[in-house]
Amino acid sequence: MGDLRDSADEYQSPETADMVRRAVDTSLSTTDRIDVAEALARVPGHREDGAARLAHFADDTTAGEWPKPWLLRLPTRRWTRTRDDKAQARVRAAAALAGVDGHREAGIALLRRFAEDASLGDGDRVAAATALVSVADHRESGAALLIRFAEDRAFSGHYRFIAARASAELDEHRDTGAALLIRLADDTAIGLADRVWAAVTVAALDGYREAGAARLVRFAETPPVKPTKRGWTRRRREAQSLLDYEDGGRVHAAGALARMDGYRDVGAAFLARLATDPDLGDTWWQVRAAEQLLGLDEHREAGAALVARHVRNTGVHSRQRLDAARKLIGIEGCQALGATLLTRLAHDTTLDAWQRTSSAGALAAAEGYRDAGTALLTDLAHDTSAYGSLSRCALQELTRVKGYQESCAEILTAFTQDPTISELDRVFAAGQLTGMYGYREAGAALLIRLAEDSTVTIRGRVDAAKELGCLDGYRPEALRLLTARIYGADPENAAQIRVHINNVRRALGEEKSRDGEAGEAPHR
Repeated sequence: MGDLRDSADEYQSPETADMVRRAVDTSLSTTDRIDVAEALARVPGHREDGAARLAHFADDTTAGEWPKPWLLRLPTRRWTRTRDDKAQARVRAAAALAGVDGHREAGIALLRRFAEDASLGDGDRVAAATALVSVADHRESGAALLIRFAEDRAFSGHYRFIAARASAELDEHRDTGAALLIRLADDTAIGLADRVWAAVTVAALDGYREAGAARLVRFAETPPVKPTKRGWTRRRREAQSLLDYEDGGRVHAAGALARMDGYRDVGAAFLARLATDPDLGDTWWQVRAAEQLLGLDEHREAGAALVARHVRNTGVHSRQRLDAARKLIGIEGCQALGATLLTRLAHDTTLDAWQRTSSAGALAAAEGYRDAGTALLTDLAHDTSAYGSLSRCALQELTRVKGYQESCAEILTAFTQDPTISELDRVFAAGQLTGMYGYREAGAALLIRLAEDSTVTIRGRVDAAKELGCLDGYRPEALRLLTARIYGADPENAAQIRVHINNVRRALGEEKSRDGEAGEAPHR
């Protein structure tokens, strides 16, 4: 890119020097580098430097200037309309350049070029037009582009909505934008979610509330047409996916009505109906409809009853049941019901260990239920019916309970010292203790004791030493313990122990390297 620094740059403050360094650091994301260049352009004596970098970023189409995100290494999807994977960043750089004194026209020219470039994605072109609107003396040209994009059927429905909404936010084009939004809301060729958002936006405009609300009512009360062809052919699967998408649009429409003055009861009635509608393609939307009622004071009780009904329904996905119960316990007036449901989920043996302990953890995190939650977690930790995974998940949850550190440490210590508990769980408990603030040394001491305990099997002692090898400052001791275990071990175990020794030695070398760098830092 060449040397872009100002010739008058005899002295740079540490902050400015850091900005210059980051501006050329290709390991940073594109957005970060553009932000740095924009900030640099505002520093006295570095305006030209920052502007030159912004111009370079905005006009760069070469490969390798910026790191390629992992997502862009995936095969191009069929909905992708552009090969320029840096277009969003280029538009951002052009908009920043238009705000730099002396480079305004260059930035505006780039924004116009991007907005008119049909090879770019719809979103990038709309973003360029929106940026033009914010530039003085170019508001009208930007607005004209937004209106054109909103009317262009070659654009996706979503970005037509974005363009129409942006034009409606301009005072002098509010009526035009409202007309475009109404047209989009009535266009059956557009996805229902975008039509719903168009209607919501219309309803929020002064003088258009009734027009928007009427369309939301229609969306909420009209079920989509179900696919009729038998068998899960590809076309039927696509039709079912669209059906689920439109079910979500109905719930969004009902929720929007429930938040509008004058339509709260109407929206609540739709939500209550959708929460129990068997024709909805996915129980997720039924639960979502019920949850939205919790935000309405006069319909909260009915919403809580519907949410509880879904939590008790084993046909609902377990994660949805857990999330719904969590939401209930956080709502004023619903805490007792939420606590009852979380306790029920924690005892539900059809759920996996993580879901059961997460339920108990959510109970412990709720105000006024810490003791009940921690008691439940302690009971689950002593439950051996899930081959130890339940115990380990419960112990991990206990370490996360606020204000329970001392009691948790006592429980973990007792676990580690209890010979009736499996060796794997005892090592796990000691390892969890090392991760708690103020108990690192106590946990390490317990691991050493386990690794030296002759009543523990070789495997258990090796596991304890291996866990100790994860702690800075304790790796030499871990190596001593592991080395001692090689003698007397069968060939297979000895080979595995050598692998652990090599891993700990490698970690010890990295630890020493870090310590060395930390010691040298003040002298650099």
